[in-house]
Amino acid sequence: MTVWPVAVTMSGQIRRACYTILLVAALVALAGCERNEPLRIGYLGTLTGRQSDLGIAGRDGVIFAVEEINRQGGINGRQVTLVTMDDRGDPAAAKVAVRELVGRKVAAIVGPMTSAIALATVPEVGGAPVVMVSPTVSSNELTGKDDNFVRVYPPSSSTARHLAIHARKNLGLDRVAVIYDVANQAHTEGWYRRFRDHFESLGGVVGPVETFDSTQPVSFLSLSRVIASARPDGVFILAGGLDTAMFCQQFQKLSSRFTILASEWSSTDELILHGGSAVNGILFYQNFDRNDRSARFSAFREAYRQRYSTDPDFGAVYAYDAAQVVFRGLAAGNPAGLRGAIVSAGRFAGVQGEFTIDRSGDAERTPFLMTVRNGEFRRVE
Repeated sequence: MTVWPVAVTMSGQIRRACYTILLVAALVALAGCERNEPLRIGYLGTLTGRQSDLGIAGRDGVIFAVEEINRQGGINGRQVTLVTMDDRGDPAAAKVAVRELVGRKVAAIVGPMTSAIALATVPEVGGAPVVMVSPTVSSNELTGKDDNFVRVYPPSSSTARHLAIHARKNLGLDRVAVIYDVANQAHTEGWYRRFRDHFESLGGVVGPVETFDSTQPVSFLSLSRVIASARPDGVFILAGGLDTAMFCQQFQKLSSRFTILASEWSSTDELILHGGSAVNGILFYQNFDRNDRSARFSAFREAYRQRYSTDPDFGAVYAYDAAQVVFRGLAAGNPAGLRGAIVSAGRFAGVQGEFTIDRSGDAERTPFLMTVRNGEFRRVE
């Protein structure tokens, strides 16, 4: 009679032991699945429309980086998959795209590529465990913020100062007119104001100032006539590559003779393709040299050519750098701590030299002067 309760007790112990073994096995299996499950990375850029050249270049640079890291075994043994979203150059569409990326539990978002889209979307990742790492956003409005936004391109305030000093002291320009695109106002207006302040502090005059909206029909000839009639020494165009080329074409038709300045936004293949001889001599500061002969860039360019049958432009290079920053941060630990991992690292090896990212997520690089000569981008020594 005493055996039965003992048998019952032992049976319960056995069952509990079995449950424990099964639970541990399940947890181990789940952990193994998590370790083997691919890491999702998002990309956000303008892939359609008249300003899509920069977004497409950025996408290709990130794809190149993802393929490379996967060939090397991934991140801590996990392969990387890329989820691309088209913001269409529209802040409202960009917000929807970011929410979808967050919902798909991406570990990070590489992008956006323009300041206007960044200002619209940074709040969307404010309360989410997702870090946005932009390749090319330079708006000063995002400088010094404690948020989930990091960038590998420096704020425009530094570049604007360099350009103003060169225009006034080295070129001797007294009056500079300005044309800027309000469709990317977060980039262009801040750039214009910083340039104006520095240029006028050196005794120069800025004006007239004309604006246009690249999302609407643009009368390039009418705006160019207004600028040309003011007879400035120089014209500063703050626009994408295609629109900058169109203005240069009009100035050439009007036989206007003045120095043309630009921002790095316009330094894409579209500028040369549509500008032709009209863009020869244009000047801008940036941190990318297509003719860099360093071993690192030469190897990168050759591999990129084999992949895409074309040379990388600055959008592709900076998107690749941004992806590398994400990969390094993720390799350091939990994706939830990605921002901390990035700013703690501080210094990174880019395709064209080292750069730093400070505690606010802002990058620092030293820009250099570039021009277009005989249909090619050339560094001005």
